[in-house]
Amino acid sequence: MSNLKLNKVMNLKGLATACIFMVALLMPVFLCGCSGKTGGDELLFQMNEEADTQSLPDLASEETAVCADSECAETACIYVYVCGAVENPDVYRVAAESRLFEVIEMAGGFTEEADRAYLNLARNVTDGEQIVVYTVEETANKMTPVSENEITQSGGGLVNINKASLAELTGISGIGESRAKAIIDYREKHGGFGSVEEIKKVDGIKDGLFSKIKDYITV
Repeated sequence: MSNLKLNKVMNLKGLATACIFMVALLMPVFLCGCSGKTGGDELLFQMNEEADTQSLPDLASEETAVCADSECAETACIYVYVCGAVENPDVYRVAAESRLFEVIEMAGGFTEEADRAYLNLARNVTDGEQIVVYTVEETANKMTPVSENEITQSGGGLVNINKASLAELTGISGIGESRAKAIIDYREKHGGFGSVEEIKKVDGIKDGLFSKIKDYITV
């Protein structure tokens, strides 16, 4: 064999040997890289699964707390009747210990004629209470003004025309001193009123005035 051919053969053998050596050297690196990636993926999956599992009790606790608050709100409520110079007179269900101004807002607010200064808007309302909102004209025409708290405390807000004093009668919107005296004279003469409608038999009290006062009187 010539020297040229011998040199080529030697070069090829050397190149093959070098390739085998490089493959043997890099094989562990590839194997470790693949193994490390798989282990990392498994570790990441386990961490996410644990995080999801830990968050479930927190969500359940928050839902329970919301339900408990809702149940408390359902039981802690009262009913009040708002009438007079408000936009929407009616019976309203409100939270216990609500302030009067909050109840007035639920009733649509005051009308333009309402006497806002006549009421204590900061006080708490009570269950079963009747809240009468008077107009400026009505409060100005009272001979002996009666406070809103006094009206509320007497007969649930209604004035008993068979028992009311002169001052209590003049506290009714549209009833002046002369009409109050006429009411007292009538009940003393006839032994009292059999119904609220009978008050129309008193001099000076006709259908128009009766329609204004009927919600504020009782027998």
